[in-house]
Amino acid sequence: MSPTTVLKRPQPPSASALSASPKAVKNSKPLANSSAALPTYGCDHIKRPLLSPREGSKMKSHYGDATRVALDSSRTHAQACAKCKFLITRTFLCMECPSIYCPKDAEAHSKERRHHFGIDSRSGHVYCFLCQDFVYDPILEDIRMEKEVAMEGGARKRRRLDDIKPSPEDLKYIEAHATLAPCKATGLRGFLNMGSTCFMSVVLQSLIHNPLVRNFYLADGHKPKECVQTNCMSCAMEEVFSEFFAADKTDGFGPVNLLTTSWKCEQTLAGYQQQDAHEYLQFLLNQLHATNGGNSDTKTEPCKCIIHRAFYGKLQSDVTCEGCKNVTTAVDPVMDLSLDLRKKDKRRLDVPKTEGEGAMQTLQECLGRFTSTEKLGMNEYNCGNCSGHQEVATKQLTVKRLPPVLCIQLKRFEHGSTKSSSKIDTKIRFPMQLDMTPYTTRAKRKGRDGSTDCGPKSSLKGHGPYLYDLLSVVVHTGQINSGHYISFSRENGQWFRFDDSMVTLATEKDVLSAKAYLLFYMIRSLS
Repeated sequence: MSPTTVLKRPQPPSASALSASPKAVKNSKPLANSSAALPTYGCDHIKRPLLSPREGSKMKSHYGDATRVALDSSRTHAQACAKCKFLITRTFLCMECPSIYCPKDAEAHSKERRHHFGIDSRSGHVYCFLCQDFVYDPILEDIRMEKEVAMEGGARKRRRLDDIKPSPEDLKYIEAHATLAPCKATGLRGFLNMGSTCFMSVVLQSLIHNPLVRNFYLADGHKPKECVQTNCMSCAMEEVFSEFFAADKTDGFGPVNLLTTSWKCEQTLAGYQQQDAHEYLQFLLNQLHATNGGNSDTKTEPCKCIIHRAFYGKLQSDVTCEGCKNVTTAVDPVMDLSLDLRKKDKRRLDVPKTEGEGAMQTLQECLGRFTSTEKLGMNEYNCGNCSGHQEVATKQLTVKRLPPVLCIQLKRFEHGSTKSSSKIDTKIRFPMQLDMTPYTTRAKRKGRDGSTDCGPKSSLKGHGPYLYDLLSVVVHTGQINSGHYISFSRENGQWFRFDDSMVTLATEKDVLSAKAYLLFYMIRSLS
């Protein structure tokens, strides 16, 4: 099969909507310097419909009609976006329906309708929204040139088509400036289990399918050749991203370098015993923060490392003395939220009512308990205003700053004082879309002030709603000391199940029926 190529163009269609093209950096290997290396098809995505007699014939016919419209300067509607209605110099004509959009709306249309090919209204060239680049397809290029010649008329119309096909110099230029398009290298690859390393595999999968972290590494955010740090976890992570996105491979990958570097950085991880996935996530995020120029003191100056840009949030703690009504406030940085699964807690004063202890809990109920008011004991609080211990004081946690990527741990593992441990195996219902508005400091303050518009479906004026979309789920199966980790992640709108080196398709039902341990949500404006 001929290699798939993408012809690089000097300007992307849209700086905002089409700027993230992670493949370009990691796939700069040129094609072989021979005409035999030229592709039969522009990319694997367009190859599939063109191979189908019925679909291919329909696509060629539609492409010919759309190209004629695109190249006809008298047709001003070809420069008008169907959604924003503006007349602009560059639009994309959909190859699968009679729609015309600006670059930003064309990107949204491709995701919503799964129409992945557009025609540039200025040139008639084909753009693949899955490859995030223009593709040079010889079959469609012949159609485009025929339409262009037919519209020119006169002497040029009578010229032989061969005279305007790419010259040998053009072919050499195409070969030299084309890159292998990783149409299948979308991170859909598993990890080899190197001895109870499934805890590491699921954490890595959650980062690989995190767009913010992925784009950072695929855009050379960390450069191992310039790095002088010893036992650098970020260098090891960059190697993983290169393996997953630089080549079309489906076999499992063994991240030996990352595993051994983890051992060198944290001795408690050394060996082949099972580890806790949440603890490893915290370790890994701290290491990636430190090895990517992270600030040691984030209170004085905000850290600009990729980990803080993706996961950093703030929790506010308000302790109220019931004697003098003095409120002591503290704000702490967090990278995740850890939620208790136990329902009964007599010290919680405003826990939302549920259907009973036996009813299945929801993630929203767990968040409600986490941000509810808690009664403190006599020796747990010393009021600075009253100068003494108070019998009655309350404490409330709220989310002061929400991160772009929200990580939630459901605390399934309990460790008693007698060295006995147990696992809470109950099912927790979690949504595909999560509104975090009711759990913010602003919403709770409005609730205390008597406002009634801070429910799950409400929005704070100018500040919400804070909607998140589910990105990844980590699941622990089995017993506490002999279990196994698997995960689910979303890629291009489709869910996949990752079980060590095995990657399979999954449905939303599969995901929502899982007994989640870690949940990763991305704020909707970025997802």
